[in-house]
Parts: sequence; C-alpha cells; structure tokens
Amino acid sequence: MLRWKYSRPLLGLLVVVTAIGPFLSFGMLREPGIQQTLAVAFLYGALALTYDLLFGFTGLLSFGHAIFFAAGAYLTAIFINTSGWSLYVAFIAAIAITALLAAIIGAASLRTKGITFAMVTLAFGEAGHIIISRNFGNLTNGENGLPINAMRIPGIFIGVVNTKYLFWLALAVLVFVYVAIWWVTESSAGRVFAALRDNEVRTSVLGLNPNRFKLLSFVIAATLASVIGAAMLLVSGNAAPRYATADTTIALLLMVILGGSRTRWGAVLGGIIYSVASTRLQDLNQGNALGSLPKIIGGPLSEPAFIMGLLFIFIVMFAPGGLSGAYYRLRSKYLKRKSRKV
Repeated sequence: MLRWKYSRPLLGLLVVVTAIGPFLSFGMLREPGIQQTLAVAFLYGALALTYDLLFGFTGLLSFGHAIFFAAGAYLTAIFINTSGWSLYVAFIAAIAITALLAAIIGAASLRTKGITFAMVTLAFGEAGHIIISRNFGNLTNGENGLPINAMRIPGIFIGVVNTKYLFWLALAVLVFVYVAIWWVTESSAGRVFAALRDNEVRTSVLGLNPNRFKLLSFVIAATLASVIGAAMLLVSGNAAPRYATADTTIALLLMVILGGSRTRWGAVLGGIIYSVASTRLQDLNQGNALGSLPKIIGGPLSEPAFIMGLLFIFIVMFAPGGLSGAYYRLRSKYLKRKSRKV
C-alpha cells in the first residue's frame, strides 16, 4: 500500500482544525445542528473502523457486531439510572462487562468458520436485540428506548448550547479509536491478523493458534464498539433498540466497503459519509424538494435506501476498493507518470 510521508501531520492538522471549528466566528461548525450531525457521524466513523478491524484486517465477517455497540449504550444507561453510579464508573463497568461478553460470544462463534461463523454471530446479535426490545428484566424500556437520567451526568453534556461539548467528545472518541486500532494493526498481533486474513493455513503451519488471535481481534473490536456506544448514549440522549439490529451491522459493512477496507482512514471516511448522507437524505424525504418531480422519478429518489443502494452500485462498479482504493490507484498512476517524465 502506498504511503504519503505527510499523511500523519495532515490528519493531525485536520483534527485540530475540526476541533477549533466551533470557536470560529464563521463556518457551519458554529451551528448546533451541524455539530450534532457531525458528532453522530464521527461516532459511526469510529464504529466502522472497529468493524474494519474484524472484516478488513482479520477477515472475519460478523453480522452481530452491533450488539456490542448497543451493550455499551444500554449498560451505561442502566448503571446510571438504576444503580446511581457516576457516569465514569458506569462507563468503565459497561466496557468491562461488554469485553467479557465478547470473549464468551467470540469463543463460541469461533468454533465455526466462514459463512457459518457469520450466521452464528447473527444469531447472537438477534438474541441480544430480542432481549433489548422485549424489555428483559424491566431494564431496557423495550421498543421505546432507554433515556439517560440527565440529573446524573455532567451538565456540559445537556442542552443545545452545550452541543459543542458533545461534538468534542465524539471527535475525541474517534481519535482514541483510530489511535488504538492503528497501534493494534501495526503491532506484531496486527501482522498475525493480516496473515490470518490472507492464509490461515500458512499461519497455523508457523505454529500460531489462529483462534486465539481471532478472539483477540474480536474482543478488541467489541470493546472499542462499547466505548463508542457509551459515547453515543450521551450524544443522542438515549439507548435505542436499533443499535442492536443486524441492519446496523450491515450498515457498518457498507460503510467499510464505501470507504475501503484494510485502510483505517477509508473506514472512517466511509462511516462519516454514510451517516451524513443518511441524515440529509431523510431530511430531503421529509421536505418538498422532490414534489415537483414525476412520481416515477421522485418516488424512488424519496427513499434514502434507494439512493444509498445506487451509490454502492457505482462504488463497486467504478471504484472497487472503495474511496481509499480509488485514491491509491490515482496516486499510483500519478507517480508512474511523474517517474516517466523524470
């Protein structure tokens, strides 16, 4: 994979500029609505990156990843609302329990391989969604979602005027997840993950236990997803059953495909674009912008899923490898032309 020596400073500069955006006297980042939209987009970008650790870097196709995202949100809310714990204690407890849950589910699921593994994770994910939606133990509030008790969280996270703090929280979580996964994928364990993705048999011949490293990747991705879930609880104000659905996991897969798997920034970009596009398409559907179009055209265009589907068809057909893959191909062609001129 081609690397640009200025990529890390550029990413750092981008984060700094984004962080100071709410302070500037101009620009859209001063608007609370934009801050809220981007906060959600940052968290979905981070969540897509955790899924890329499984799918892109380790080669594990899971359809139950969303349950760990939901676990982070619901467990944090339950501990705050019912146990009277502070946000920080509830946050740590939720992450620890989710990590243990991931270890158990991962150990059971990894007894299978391929599509069977995907189906087993789907079964665990659906079981978790049913527990949440059926209000198990009278703790999750069923299909209505579980609001967080605003009296027990810091005041800087409450109110429209404080939306910028949620924006910074989401950005900080995105940076933390990015750095964590960068460290994991660049470590010796990360190289084993890549070897498992490319050729599991060869990895076994080298004397390594594939399931141990797969389980490590599974638990790390799930634990980071729970961190993002707890942050989403603060940004959205409640834990929603949709967080645990298979549709959410499939959306994560599409985010990774859109941005490009096996590239950290590609997964993040895909998640952010998907989240913002979904929000804007819903706003377009609720407005009257398409009312003047013929029904045969305006009808399909009013459905966000239709437009997103078209987008992914174009990506697969004309930009295999996603947006990051297209960038690397263009950069490769540019360097070749440059070398020929020299």
